[in-house]
Amino acid sequence: MGQVGRVPAEFAPACQRLLERNNFMVTGTANEIVPIPVLGVILAGGSSRRYGSDKALMRLGERSLLAHVIERMRPQVDQLVISGPSRPGCSLPAIPDGQSGQGPLMGLCTAMHWAEARQLPLIATVACDTPFIPADCIERFRNAIGSRHCAVASRSGEMQPTCTLWRTSAIDRVEAALASGVRSLRAAIGFVDNVIVEFQQESDREDPFFNINRPQDMEIAYRWLDRDRLLA
Repeated sequence: MGQVGRVPAEFAPACQRLLERNNFMVTGTANEIVPIPVLGVILAGGSSRRYGSDKALMRLGERSLLAHVIERMRPQVDQLVISGPSRPGCSLPAIPDGQSGQGPLMGLCTAMHWAEARQLPLIATVACDTPFIPADCIERFRNAIGSRHCAVASRSGEMQPTCTLWRTSAIDRVEAALASGVRSLRAAIGFVDNVIVEFQQESDREDPFFNINRPQDMEIAYRWLDRDRLLA
């Protein structure tokens, strides 16, 4: 992410508190100011019942859906992992759910614990079946989240609960939601202090949060991919 500046040693503790609200931190013996690192988490623990087979490995053009999402996310985060089982041909670390069959919220909770243990205060989530996610979504989340627990994407007023930036400090609230019976990410967002980040769809562009649930959706994604190649 790169160095932003330096802080005199005597001011470092006070600056740290202020900087954390704006997602920066003081680090190293020289007290450099750097962005707080972000763990990218690709949500890939679902059963793909509507699709009929593992969506993450389905081919869109020359690559799998998972590979498309990795390409979009890798430049935006400091480290990238999969929430769910490992996949053939993918070298990313895989974080199995703490308990199976508990829905995507369990995946988020497990990823939060994994990040917290490695002193990664921010985690960004995205679904494995959203190959067109914006290339600037994490930057926009960073700019919007402030001191809140979560920033969540929205398009045309429709929340996109799988595309988010979370503070790991929200883990107690996420676990409280899970303990109360909540299993969806959308419902869990209501348990925390959150901010909605609106993404506008350009008239001649695809929905950046389009997710592939059925084979028919893959046909639409193919058309968009072919069009993008022609425009490139």
